[in-house]
Amino acid sequence: MIIQSSYVEQADLEYAIECLEVCKQDNAVQYGFHHPYFTPGGHYGKQWWQLDSSLALRGYQWIDRNFTETALLNFIESQKEDGRICLWGADVLPSKVAGDNFPLQTEGVSSLPKLFDVAYHILKGSSNTALKTATYHMLKRYLDWWFLNRLDPETGLITAVFEETFVPYLAYAGEYAAVDTNVEVCVGCHYTGLLAAALGRSGDAEVLRARGERLKQSINQYLWNDEKGAYFPYLTKEKRLCDCLMASTFFPLRLRIAPADRQKRLLELLKDPSHFNWDTIPLTSVSKKDPAFTTTTGAYQGNASWSGNVWTLINEMVVRGLCDCGENELAAELALKTLRAFNRNCTEFINPFDGSGHGVLQYAWTASQYLELIIETLFGIAYRAEDRTITLSPRLTKALQNTCMSIKGLAVTSEILLDLTVDHGAVTYTVTGEPVKVRIEPVV
Repeated sequence: MIIQSSYVEQADLEYAIECLEVCKQDNAVQYGFHHPYFTPGGHYGKQWWQLDSSLALRGYQWIDRNFTETALLNFIESQKEDGRICLWGADVLPSKVAGDNFPLQTEGVSSLPKLFDVAYHILKGSSNTALKTATYHMLKRYLDWWFLNRLDPETGLITAVFEETFVPYLAYAGEYAAVDTNVEVCVGCHYTGLLAAALGRSGDAEVLRARGERLKQSINQYLWNDEKGAYFPYLTKEKRLCDCLMASTFFPLRLRIAPADRQKRLLELLKDPSHFNWDTIPLTSVSKKDPAFTTTTGAYQGNASWSGNVWTLINEMVVRGLCDCGENELAAELALKTLRAFNRNCTEFINPFDGSGHGVLQYAWTASQYLELIIETLFGIAYRAEDRTITLSPRLTKALQNTCMSIKGLAVTSEILLDLTVDHGAVTYTVTGEPVKVRIEPVV
């Protein structure tokens, strides 16, 4: 794959791919799995982690789609009888985490469920019906686990504990309904429902749609603070909102969960540089005005590292939300700022003031989301195997509308290669390999 652009050099692209290759674990059997997977990177070792091993696949599908499809089998095989997909491969919970204020955890935990989104977008480009069916069953059972084990019956919200939400909640399930977790489960209902419909399971699709709508209503009823114009976590036992303003407040932009009037207020907050650093290196994980705001350097330090540093996990989700709301120029702007911050700097997190990278220096999910933002957001490339259609819908900032950018030799599948050029808004392309349909949407 060769890129020419004003914001990413070829060496930047190759470095991100190198980071992912470094994190590959081919000797999976030694760690209890039958198929290769991605490790988080660095000192986290060779073990499989649900969140990291899923997110790493999202961008890597454009490098080796066959690998990403095979890697989904690890999630299917590791699923527990009750539907839970564990936090990490060994499924042994630590008695303490960074911060040293974590009571002994007794309940089985999962992870922030990005898997629904990742699996759907891999399967969207797959022609393997058996894999789609098996993954659908896995995702549906996983959703059931969330609603059976984390649902607060009074509010209809999903509660979360350590690593099922970020900033991690260091106590017990049933107490804390996080914005990020609830949005991800809502997204899970949406994408699992789309898979159900594609597989001809219309009854399941309707049940999943209704479940997602109910959760959407709960998010808007209980997590919104009208006075502050933002979404906050909810303490179910105390029946009140938390007061920590996190960047996850923007996550309800996804699927337009937030109504139009709230979207407007969220966008004003997003672009206010005094809160989330919009004009410099956004987005800080917690508002700079919040008492909890801090930054850490060096190794990951638990909650503190999620209380001010910049993460691709947060920025990518907000970019996706902006796209869902039709705010394509803003989405492109945030994507571009994120890429420039992480150019040849695919670290775990970065300092929002000087751009220095910290934590693991070659972090798998950072590299993966870096590739995703280039290919899927700015170049706007998508592929649907069901009708063999490539969609091209570039998203450009005003500055990019006056430049030429191209990507050549992109592996849409192992048999289909794409060359795409966007020159001052004009889209041209060449496709080699198996015949496909190409749909060009207006450059936005």
